[in-house]
Amino acid sequence: MSDSDDHESRRQIARRERRDAGDRSARVAHRLMKLPESVLGKLDVEEELRGAIGRARAVISPIARRRAERTLAGDLRGVDLDALETCIANVQATGATEPRLLHLAEQWRARFIEEGSAAAAEFPGGAADPLPALIQQARRERDTGKPPGAARALFRHVIAALKAQSTETSTAAPADDRDTDDD
Repeated sequence: MSDSDDHESRRQIARRERRDAGDRSARVAHRLMKLPESVLGKLDVEEELRGAIGRARAVISPIARRRAERTLAGDLRGVDLDALETCIANVQATGATEPRLLHLAEQWRARFIEEGSAAAAEFPGGAADPLPALIQQARRERDTGKPPGAARALFRHVIAALKAQSTETSTAAPADDRDTDDD
């Protein structure tokens, strides 16, 4: 009896995999339906998927909303759910969609805490007014063994500066290229 329970046919395996994939897309669709609008706006998703999410969320009636959620789950079947869930988690945790930006900010924070204000001169955002004080507080916090409140504040400042710079770079890049072409 246990031998027959342990061995599934290919058909049973395929059905189980389809069911699991459907359950997962339903969970992600439910999560998308519950997200605040501010988080949805920051998600890096294709325009077609963004439209499907918007249509599903626009439904108000509870029964129709559940049906719209199931339709959204069906639309998610062709989407890389791992990447989408990672993107949702990153946006909810930090407000940023790019893991590269998070890693870069963590490297800068570690460097600031180790090297102090000397590293601030090389920071892309420059040694703006609150940066030296944040670095000093984070270093003092590390030396005294206090909880990482100042280090977190430093990280938030670094993320904001890097985001601002990446936005400026992406909008200024074509203008810079034109300037160099004219020279």
